[in-house]
Amino acid sequence: MLLDPKKIRKVFVRAPNWLGDVIMATPSFARIRSQYIHAEIVCGMKRGQQPILSGCKSFDRYLPMKEYKGFRGFRKEVQLLRKERFDLAILFPNSLSTALRVVLAGVRYRLGYSQGRGFLLTHGIRARQPLAKIKKRYGPRREPVPMPAYYAAMLDVLDMPKIGTHPILRVSADEVERATTLLENLGIAPREKLILLNPAAAFGSSKLWAAERWAALADGLRASLGKGFRLLVLVGPGEEGIARAIAAHAGQDLLLGIDPLLPLELLKAVVQRASLMVTTDSGPRHIAVAFDCPHVVLMGPTHPGYTALNTLFATVLRHEVDCGPCHLKTCPLDHLCMQLIEVKEVLEACLARLEGTKMQA
Repeated sequence: MLLDPKKIRKVFVRAPNWLGDVIMATPSFARIRSQYIHAEIVCGMKRGQQPILSGCKSFDRYLPMKEYKGFRGFRKEVQLLRKERFDLAILFPNSLSTALRVVLAGVRYRLGYSQGRGFLLTHGIRARQPLAKIKKRYGPRREPVPMPAYYAAMLDVLDMPKIGTHPILRVSADEVERATTLLENLGIAPREKLILLNPAAAFGSSKLWAAERWAALADGLRASLGKGFRLLVLVGPGEEGIARAIAAHAGQDLLLGIDPLLPLELLKAVVQRASLMVTTDSGPRHIAVAFDCPHVVLMGPTHPGYTALNTLFATVLRHEVDCGPCHLKTCPLDHLCMQLIEVKEVLEACLARLEGTKMQA
């Protein structure tokens, strides 16, 4: 059953929970705006993530989704949604509770992936199952389709106008100016080339690479590139210890983006300016994708199929292991998937990316 866009007055879009998924969903956000151009579109997303969408034209306003606990918290969120009187809810997360909230809030039309909750949706779609039966206890429970395509298939149910799959992030002139000032305060001049090291991952320790290896990579980049390049270590709130550990192992002083931490809106401007990012498979990786910043990804426990789009400027380094991809937040074994990634191969990939950028220029 298709919906007449002219009859949809107010739309609730529940954004994905992870920052990288939010960025990969931005083309779909634009599709929703093009379909319901006259409706009010409200985005519900986790607190602290909204700055990544600064300048976004897809939404009229945002509802921060608090991490309520227990039945009382669940009821508060339902009441918040009920007051809004939405006509349509588009659910990017696949949880049962996300769908139950909008049902209890009285939202008439509800779109999302079924994932065992099809009875709560008016417009549902089933995820494609793995091509081969998965015998492992952990790992993908559906075919690992790239997330931009996965989200696009959901919107196809309502026959929304087609657009591309490249992430859409915007940076204002004010954000560029503020980012430039912040970098200058760290000692990075406007004309100096910038290499970003992103060693953290909010997902969990299973995505991390050893601090001494990051330090060895930084030393190797300095020795290979000489003057004219500055290396900046990026981390998020609560991850400052990772940056300090890398600096403690490095042969020379590293610039650390921890005092102050870069807010998300300025991180966009910094990544847009950078010549290269070396990163775990985490949110900032997708900022690099959005701005076509050359980047090298150190991938361990996650399946590459979920992000196998928009890879023209990416080099993904990973090694097959018997226990992976497990998608566990903490490795219960030997962390072999990340241990097998050697400093030498990362350094070679970085130099190749930088040389390729120079040749393109």
